[in-house]
Formats: sequence, C-alpha cells, structure tokens
Amino acid sequence: MAIQTCPTDIVAAPPERIWKLLTDPRELAAWTGTRLVDGPIQGTPTRTLAPGDRIILSPGFGMRLILDVLAIEPLRRLTLDARLPFGVVNHERFEISPAGARGCRVTFN
Repeated sequence: MAIQTCPTDIVAAPPERIWKLLTDPRELAAWTGTRLVDGPIQGTPTRTLAPGDRIILSPGFGMRLILDVLAIEPLRRLTLDARLPFGVVNHERFEISPAGARGCRVTFN
C-alpha cells in the first residue's frame, strides 16, 4: 500500500531562504535537529547540490538518514530519495513558489 500526501503552506520567508535550508547540508542538519555525518558541501561552502549527491544525517541513537539527490531545479524544486532505518525509502519532492512580496508557497511531496 502506498500513501501519498502533499502538505503545502505559505511561509513568511523568501524562496532563497527556504532553498538554502533544504539544499545546504549544514543548514538542513541544524533545521532538522540532526548531525551532519557527510555531505558534498562539507568543507567546500561554495559548492551547490547536484543530482547524484548524497547527504548523511544522524538524529542520534546510531541511526542514519541518507538523502540521495535525484533532481534539482534551483529555487524551485528538489527531488530526493530519503533512506530511513529498517530499509524504508521515501521518494520526496519539495516545491517552492513565490507568494506575495516576502513569502513563498512550500509543497512537500
């Protein structure tokens, strides 16, 4: 059985800020309360994510969350596979679109 949801909300932040939270592994780790174990930007702050990149985060307890980047449309769409413990793999998509002068619409999945 597959379950699909598409939560969406208007966020009081510019698309550039949301994009950075999603695509900079250090920002993503801080925002999600995890620890960055490995990622393509670690040690090279000018590099941006690209398809084929892998980010490894740890929420603690010896667990790891592996994010494989599948596709990127800068400031608009990020598609990835999230490999969770126990062999669970979620196909995830984030979409960002401007909404007003200082906000954006963020849709997850």
